[in-house]
Amino acid sequence: MPKVYLILTPFFPEADSFHGPFIYDQTRAIERVSDYRVVVVKPYAFWQRGGDYEFGGVRVLRCPHYAPPSCLLPNGLSDALSVRALVRKLKEEGIALHDIAVCHAHVTDLGFYAVRLKRMNPAIKTIVQHHGFDVMSETSGRLARFDWHQAWMRRYGRAICNEADLNVGVSRRTLDYVKAVEGVKLKAEYVLYNGVDTSLFNPGADNVVHEGFVIGCVGNFWPLKDQLTLIRAAERLIRDGMDDLRVRFIGSGRTLADCEAYVREHGLSDHIAFLTEVAHDELPAFYRSLDLFVLPSYWEAFGCVYTESYACGTPFMAVKGQGIAEIVAAEEADKWLIDKGDDEALSEKIKAYRQARYAQRLTIDVGIDSLVRQFLEEHVEESWNHEGHEEGAKFTKTIAR
Repeated sequence: MPKVYLILTPFFPEADSFHGPFIYDQTRAIERVSDYRVVVVKPYAFWQRGGDYEFGGVRVLRCPHYAPPSCLLPNGLSDALSVRALVRKLKEEGIALHDIAVCHAHVTDLGFYAVRLKRMNPAIKTIVQHHGFDVMSETSGRLARFDWHQAWMRRYGRAICNEADLNVGVSRRTLDYVKAVEGVKLKAEYVLYNGVDTSLFNPGADNVVHEGFVIGCVGNFWPLKDQLTLIRAAERLIRDGMDDLRVRFIGSGRTLADCEAYVREHGLSDHIAFLTEVAHDELPAFYRSLDLFVLPSYWEAFGCVYTESYACGTPFMAVKGQGIAEIVAAEEADKWLIDKGDDEALSEKIKAYRQARYAQRLTIDVGIDSLVRQFLEEHVEESWNHEGHEEGAKFTKTIAR
């Protein structure tokens, strides 16, 4: 039986929701570049219903998660109940603990699955991957405003991160947030940038012809995404005579109404449009239709939309100090990066790019297959060995009795 690479994730695309496409892309890349049998589990709250499903060729298993609602004091009892439910689900699938080579948990909140499975089978390589700057979920849940609750979440998350064999961040800055938590001492760490499926996101064979200068922006309308900075920069350019400027937004969220109102009130509707969300496989055509991609998000661990646009041949502009800034060539940073909320600087950089049309250079290969292959070769493959496999089998037999 092939070695099992077990993925536990709170988000994974479904038929009616594409939340978590980066996990899907990473999953398919692991399947393509390795010999692992990849098993994806998406836990659901125990008071809800959740059935197994398939998305894009990946079967997703569901099992109940017994964590208290709204990040309310996660604890050892709820963790134990959740792990028991997971082991039972895996057994139904014919997967024993000694079959698992790797347990890769996305976000700290689900990291307890990995560390507890390793206690049962020490041969398992445990990975906790961090996708955002709120690495311990201190700002999540109804009690997030209380200092005592934040302290609880830090203690709970710190124990998970310290016990995991490997902590992975989608950017260097993400891992810096993990290590900034008092008492955190990681065994090992790795930066695995969100790569791009270049079979889908690429420049394409056809040249897209359009009138004017078109800027695109893809992202949820949340305060931290700061789409209003782009709108204000566009307003400056339009007032300065750039009549053929067009800006196209894709996304939804609570700040969308405010952005739409600003556009109406300032007479920008002929230049700025808000489009309905599109399927993931339709995004490449959108990126290719642009002259420039801009997302002025200022608390961004690593936005996939930047590298997706880049892979389609459209350069991007972003905010300094974010995860994406780490892979922009240092000597080119002034062309592509702005300070948070600086719409004046953004307008000047857009104007400069339109005039010169210089190429953008990143410091890594954004293809997800190459990034995942390197990750597996450097930090995962050595974890599976005969001695560890036998030791794990003994633990499985003990648990079964």
